[in-house]
Amino acid sequence: MTTTIKDGRGYALAAAEDGAPTPTLYLYDVLGMDMFGGIAARQIVADLQALGPVDALDVRISSSGGDVFEGIAVYNALKRFPGKVTVHIDGIAASIASLIAMAGDKTVIAENAMVMVHRPWTAVMGDAEEMRRVADTLDKAWSAMLTTYQRRTGRRAATIAQRVTDAGGEWWMTAEEAVAEGFADAVVKPEKQAQVFGLHRFRQVPAQLAASGADATAAPALVAPRIAEIEAPRVDRSPTEGTPRAVRRRVLEVLRLGS
Repeated sequence: MTTTIKDGRGYALAAAEDGAPTPTLYLYDVLGMDMFGGIAARQIVADLQALGPVDALDVRISSSGGDVFEGIAVYNALKRFPGKVTVHIDGIAASIASLIAMAGDKTVIAENAMVMVHRPWTAVMGDAEEMRRVADTLDKAWSAMLTTYQRRTGRRAATIAQRVTDAGGEWWMTAEEAVAEGFADAVVKPEKQAQVFGLHRFRQVPAQLAASGADATAAPALVAPRIAEIEAPRVDRSPTEGTPRAVRRRVLEVLRLGS
């Protein structure tokens, strides 16, 4: 469902209007749907098809990531788009959102925005065979992501993987660093400070970004194991029973596929 951008969060595809001649796709939420919202890849694909033939599309991103395969589908939809795609990183392009940012024919980043790359992680329950199956899937997802990063940046996949490892598992880049590493083409002045959310899922958030993403009303941070979500854990009891809404949202964000 297409939503309006409220309090710096949401999804919308704004048609071209006077003063804004290029249609603009806003990805200001997590990728993948849950009971609290998010952005479904199928909705983006349908909206882009309904847009019809246009010469150009602006994509504005401020997202902490979400489901890996939803994000890959969005990336592919943008790469298939017949017009010129310009990606604007307004606040943060972290996790799988950083891969979507690679879909632009040109990618620009606000001077106070950041990019973060890490390996996909998940929460999973099961026996040893299930653990090995999920680990294999995570490795394949990471390999596919590295191929995309390599194509866009010109860096070898092994070099990017090593940078992530050397950074302690989360490779955070300032706007200038993102350009230097090939993840963006230019640094631009921000029109306004984009709201940043969902940072509690990460362990090495830079102080300057953590300050901009602080939420005084948020529930206490939950600590997730250093593994990532390909599929939701199987449970016999609904997680919504007797759990405050704020805590439910935090749990679901922790269990999202975060690459």
